[in-house]
Amino acid sequence: MKKQKLLLIPFVLGIGLGFYSCNLGNKGGNITRYPPTPAVVDYRMDMGGTVLGTPFGYIAAPSLLSANPGDCLYLSEFSVDYDNQPSTQFYTATGIVIQQSINQSVLEQNPSIVLGNNDTLKISGLQADTNPFYNGKLFILATSKDTAPGFRLVYNTQEVDSAGIKNLYLLARPSSSTPGSTDVQSLYAFDLNNLIYAQQNNDTTINAANFKYIKVILNYISGITDGVPQYTPFYATTAKDPFLVCIFKQ
Repeated sequence: MKKQKLLLIPFVLGIGLGFYSCNLGNKGGNITRYPPTPAVVDYRMDMGGTVLGTPFGYIAAPSLLSANPGDCLYLSEFSVDYDNQPSTQFYTATGIVIQQSINQSVLEQNPSIVLGNNDTLKISGLQADTNPFYNGKLFILATSKDTAPGFRLVYNTQEVDSAGIKNLYLLARPSSSTPGSTDVQSLYAFDLNNLIYAQQNNDTTINAANFKYIKVILNYISGITDGVPQYTPFYATTAKDPFLVCIFKQ
């Protein structure tokens, strides 16, 4: 099977520009170094074992001996030597540099949005990244005055969807009772698989690939007035399009 080089393929459905740059460097010869990016660890027998789900596609990663399926990572870089590939069916990455392991949690589904005692941290900016190769994971990059905040993402099961679009609410709690004075960006991941699989008639085809999907808008607390949270919606585009969170249909 003839392969093409990994590209920013058209499955990219909602990208926060702060996650990675689209300028690809080159180490010389036919070795391409790919830029910083989130990635999700998976296991595929047809690719020899451990793989990484990235915005560029699935990439075999046999060197990640301690990684487990479902782990979320932020990669500083990885390389693909196109002249020296062990298989003609898929690509294998080398030079994988993990900048950090990303904390994650499952999306909460509750009949109301109830703030916990400490869900009071204001968020001043948000970016998000979703891609079918992330296997239902949604990455967020939140800006606040806290160095190590905790996050919850909640779907109100009693709220009526508008045009099939679901509102998800991002709640943040500070790590300290004393707020900081400078902005800090925090990276986190949420697993939305339960909500995706719970929906009916949510199959679609994009570029000849079959998916299950949900459309979502992220809402984060940008302020609290008299104990009432003020939510700011965050969209996938400046045209206020929702995020399309997809998984490959089995």
